[in-house]
Amino acid sequence: MSQHGHSAEALDAARRALAIRDADLADADRALAAAVADAHAAAVESIGRIDAIKADVDAAVSDQPKESAAGARELGRHLVSKNRDISAVVSEAVAVAQAKTVALRELQDRYRTRVVG
Repeated sequence: MSQHGHSAEALDAARRALAIRDADLADADRALAAAVADAHAAAVESIGRIDAIKADVDAAVSDQPKESAAGARELGRHLVSKNRDISAVVSEAVAVAQAKTVALRELQDRYRTRVVG
C-alpha cells in the first residue's frame, strides 16, 4: 500500500478514536450535570424541610401557655419529636452527599481516563 494509503487509514482511525472519546466525554458531562442537579435538588429539599420544622417549632413556642407544667411537658415532647425530624433530614442529606461523592469520583476517573489516557 502506498504511503498515502497508510496515512489515510491512520487519519481515519484517529478520527474514529476521537469520535468515541468525544461521545464518552459527552456522556460523562451529562452524568455530571445530572449529579450536580440532583445534589442541588436534594439540598433545596432538605433546606425546605428544615425551614418547615423551624416554623413549626416557632409556632409551638409562641403558642405555649405561660407557666403551665402540662404545656411545658407537651412542648418538650414536641421539641423531641422535631429533633428526630431534624436528625432524619440531616441523615438523609448525608446519605445523598455520600452517594454523590462516589458518583463524582467515578466521573473524575472517567474524565482522567478519556482525556489523559
